[in-house]
Amino acid sequence: MKRVLLGMSGGTDSSVAAILLKEQGYEVVGTTLRLWSETDNFNNSELPQYILDAKCLAEKLNIEHHIVDAKSEFYTKVIEYFKNEYLTGRTPNPCAKCNVVLKWKLLLEQADRLECDYISTGHYTQIEFFNGNYYIKKGNDPDKEQSFFLWGLNQEILSRIIFPLGKYNKAEVKNIAAKHGFEYIANKKESTGVCFLNGGDYQPFLQNLINEANIFIPQGNYIDTDGNVIGKHNGYPFYTVGQRRGLGLNTNSPLYVSHIAPDSNTITLCNRNNLYKNEMLVTGYNLVNNNDLQNEVITKIRYRKQAAPSIVSIIDSNTLKVNFIEPEWSIAPGQTAAFYIGERLIGGGYIDV
Repeated sequence: MKRVLLGMSGGTDSSVAAILLKEQGYEVVGTTLRLWSETDNFNNSELPQYILDAKCLAEKLNIEHHIVDAKSEFYTKVIEYFKNEYLTGRTPNPCAKCNVVLKWKLLLEQADRLECDYISTGHYTQIEFFNGNYYIKKGNDPDKEQSFFLWGLNQEILSRIIFPLGKYNKAEVKNIAAKHGFEYIANKKESTGVCFLNGGDYQPFLQNLINEANIFIPQGNYIDTDGNVIGKHNGYPFYTVGQRRGLGLNTNSPLYVSHIAPDSNTITLCNRNNLYKNEMLVTGYNLVNNNDLQNEVITKIRYRKQAAPSIVSIIDSNTLKVNFIEPEWSIAPGQTAAFYIGERLIGGGYIDV
């Protein structure tokens, strides 16, 4: 019997993934990564609720369960990245970063340690073998589809992944949970947003990180595109390109953040039309097959929005150039871009404009 390591969060999706894998004849080994959050800090020896939920579900499903303590590594590789990106005037994507540098690396190591043939999660995505390579393919539920965050996975990992939920929508997954006697799981409130923010606003969290690092960020100037001072802001790390709300200005027409300059602590504001760009650079990229770029691709610069036809070319081993067929609005440095041909994810990287 083939063994599958299943990443378990204690929620509906990973629990139903366990049910489906067992029905398909796999021996399921559950693993939960213990990540850092303000409510589960380094000094807290008690297990957080999501781990207790995962352990309980594993017992009810009669599957093996393990906990991997990744708090320190998560703090170093994700929380510090989150803080440092804002301090350099960029807008981070911690979920994509975690998938690239931490989560799947730990799952692969755990799979090898526990002699598991495959790795599985509750993502609403699929795996496809095409032209000699493994690709992630969009899941069937457009509201839950999560391929956007997985562009950094290499062939070693992709070749061992099983995504049981890729062909289902959320309603069907909830029905499966209920049919197997897990009604309370089917009705469990879903976690949304960045995991370590616990559904809260990022600004107080970021302020605490900056304070802990003994960094003082004073108020600075808003300037217009001609360099004229038009107001005061509360410190450049607390803004992002494209932001309109929360600027604290009363103007005759809406203004948007177009540029953040950490060295001078200034933020440039412009009208909406000035935020359109014809091109951008993408660094730290990963591609399944460089030959895929011979085709026109769809570039997504946000999880839910903005799928844009584009031509992508390789500049060097670290940098791609993306030329949009039509200008794209509000491209924020530090965010991630994902590239698709049809439903197939062919790669991605970090936006650097």
